[in-house]
Amino acid sequence: MVEIKPFGSWPSPVSGDSLSGGISAADIVVDRQIVYWCEVVPAEQGRGQIFYRAPGNAEPTLLLPLEYNCRTRVHEYGGGSFTVKNGLVVFSNNSDGRLYTANLTQGGDNVDIKPLTPDTGSLKRYGDMRIDEDGHYVVCVEEEHFENEQPKDVVNRLVSVSLKDGAVHVLAEGNDFYTSPRLSGSRIAYITYNHSNMPWDFTMLYLADFAGSSLKSSTCIAANDESVVQPEFGVDGTLYFASDRSGFWNLYRYHDNQVKLLLPSPLEQEFAGACWALNMAWYRPAAWDANKVICMNKDHLAIIDVDKQTMSNIEALNDYVDFDYVTSYAKEGQQHGGVLVFNATSDQAPCELVAFDCETSTRTILREPKAPALDREYVSRGQEIEFPTEDGLTAFAYYYPPRNPRYQGPTGEKPPLRVLLHGGPTAVTNRAYNRSIQYWTTRGFAIADVNYGGSTGYGRAYRNRLKKKWGIVDVNDCCNAALYLVKQGWVDGEKLTIVGGSAGGYTTLASIAFRDVFKAACCKYGVSDITLLAKETHKFESRYPDELIGKYPEDEAIYKERSPLFSADLIKCPVIFFQGADDKIVPPSQSEVMVDALKKKNVPVSYVLYQGEGHGFRRAENIKRTVELELWFYGQMFGFPVEGVEGVEIYNFPKNAA
Repeated sequence: MVEIKPFGSWPSPVSGDSLSGGISAADIVVDRQIVYWCEVVPAEQGRGQIFYRAPGNAEPTLLLPLEYNCRTRVHEYGGGSFTVKNGLVVFSNNSDGRLYTANLTQGGDNVDIKPLTPDTGSLKRYGDMRIDEDGHYVVCVEEEHFENEQPKDVVNRLVSVSLKDGAVHVLAEGNDFYTSPRLSGSRIAYITYNHSNMPWDFTMLYLADFAGSSLKSSTCIAANDESVVQPEFGVDGTLYFASDRSGFWNLYRYHDNQVKLLLPSPLEQEFAGACWALNMAWYRPAAWDANKVICMNKDHLAIIDVDKQTMSNIEALNDYVDFDYVTSYAKEGQQHGGVLVFNATSDQAPCELVAFDCETSTRTILREPKAPALDREYVSRGQEIEFPTEDGLTAFAYYYPPRNPRYQGPTGEKPPLRVLLHGGPTAVTNRAYNRSIQYWTTRGFAIADVNYGGSTGYGRAYRNRLKKKWGIVDVNDCCNAALYLVKQGWVDGEKLTIVGGSAGGYTTLASIAFRDVFKAACCKYGVSDITLLAKETHKFESRYPDELIGKYPEDEAIYKERSPLFSADLIKCPVIFFQGADDKIVPPSQSEVMVDALKKKNVPVSYVLYQGEGHGFRRAENIKRTVELELWFYGQMFGFPVEGVEGVEIYNFPKNAA
């Protein structure tokens, strides 16, 4: 029998503990048919562990002892933290920034781990690695830091590291950034770009001859006001890449000294995305067939026949809606058979690491989700909505209604809405199953997961809506998403909340400072004073505000006008802040100045600081604590009960909240 309970207070099968139990394999590598991947282990203080699974093995094997943390902080966001060739693993260790080798020829607990690069006291970092065909060098991105540095002091290079003696050789330098070194025999492809561009603005693709410790005959093959991402070599040496020269990231190849589109004409859809991290993979040339390329076709995984210029969805995988880190390998002794390996997520179940045999259409789950599956009668499935926004335009969001078969809200009442913002802001959300969303919908909240103007996934023109208009376009779209759902009669207009982290945290604060729509807010490591972002952040994003706001200090007045801190007196709704003490991207000062300002303005506010956490929370106990406290905070503000959560102090709030 269905029980009546206030929205937000429904007992749920999704616990806070289970939110750190999902898996998402990163940097998937296949070597000699053994699949390797890196995975964050929240229960071990969020360290990166390398797993591997050989054919015939029922369970993955762990590679690294507790004292190692496979993670790179190149660009702070990392990526490409390890690579493997012929059983030799090369990985970045987060605690000292050095490269290490792990030789798997001995196997199991007897893996021999040795440092490869010199100890620089974490002043040098390495990422996005590939080992050359002869096994003599690992080619990667090097990022050099200095004591008391400014962002402009940091140096990025393309280097090769000798696997014999650890000697580091500079292959290319002089530009602000280098990424994506990819090898094919004696050739190398790589991407480079300069400030104030980001990877989704304008980049250059180079092709050169690789001589181990140097490059020869370097040629720029793509640099025509376009964003080029993810170069890859096919098995026959053909160079592929994604470019948005048509207005959308489509797939191309460099053949007979010409750039050619893989399909007959460009499509108005994205086959790649924003390279926030190194080594991201949205497509991959087939390892067993020089004529095939595996790619994402919207919600599907597809195969492009390069000669015929046709694209066909893999129907056996239609139950999934999202794929990433796609790679492939040829089955031993077979010329026409191959296996795809990728993360895959449906809209009703968590992410799985999948191996798919293209010949037999069978799949093997290499890594099961650690969190228990949610009974599908509880799952709220996202539906994309297009809603009107400013200037006669429309924007997009995924709407998730509350869903719990055992409970419903009181007659005549509508659910509270939690407007959810992705970071970036040049990023995207989709309708893939997200257990943290189900945490809220099973408790009686509705969710609007917004792809505001500036998001990827809708082409360059949509992405460029945010140029010089950060804090305007995104704010309007998030407010209009909430108001649209109120107008539809789906949510309670007096219980609208907004939450975001990083850039989403900025939009959260800007939305409650510059618009009077939301009744409560949650800011996670968000930017409150954009002038501090221009002054304090790391090199990768240090010129990002140039494109989003304007040049600093020339446009300081605009920065202050758009900074929530300087309009804190306009904020009326309660806010809870969460912050990592070790965050180098958005330092704690960004949250603390805002908290102090709201205290002085007599606005209800709470602040939670996590020691040992950086940008985004990796430890299981902090992931749990954050979501439970956010729910508890809303319960305090809207008057619904939240049991089993130890609260925190709410300044300027009449109740004894702690």
